[in-house]
Amino acid sequence: MRKIILGILLLWTLGSSAQSQMSQVLRQMPATVIPYLSENNKLDMIDFMDSKMKAEVHNMLEGKSELTKLTDSYAALSLTPATQVAIRLLDVEVPVDSASQILCFVSTYGVDVRDSQIDFYSLNWRKLETTSFITLPEGMFTASIDEQQPLLTLTTSAALNYPASEEQEKLAERLITFKWDNKRFK
Repeated sequence: MRKIILGILLLWTLGSSAQSQMSQVLRQMPATVIPYLSENNKLDMIDFMDSKMKAEVHNMLEGKSELTKLTDSYAALSLTPATQVAIRLLDVEVPVDSASQILCFVSTYGVDVRDSQIDFYSLNWRKLETTSFITLPEGMFTASIDEQQPLLTLTTSAALNYPASEEQEKLAERLITFKWDNKRFK
């Protein structure tokens, strides 16, 4: 009987730790990363998602924010109609802050014309140098990180100052896909 109880406890512990890896990362995210989401906002979104409910909350800007996707290694948030965030856990060959994973944090801003920013953090939410993990193109780009594989796709356009001139033609877009090799995106 004792072995059965220990087995059940072990399975429960393993199941809950695997399920909650990204939710644990979100719980530990400091307020400085997304200042208009309170601690309660983050916890409510995670709880709503776990309960299979729409994970939408009223943020501190008096708007709505929603956690749209949450898996073991990925989270997507719609913070405002013009701000989306995707966070992906990435395995690293050399531990960072004693952890075997880091976070890739992709923020995308805009409605008609969109621009992304890519940041990297340790699991302690210490900001890391982006150039250590990827070489980004000059100018504006839109980035998306795959939720299932460690792939980062950038969409760039050859148009100069696109948002500044409506008369300017939008030139052909170019897709660049980077694959994570446990050191950097190549």
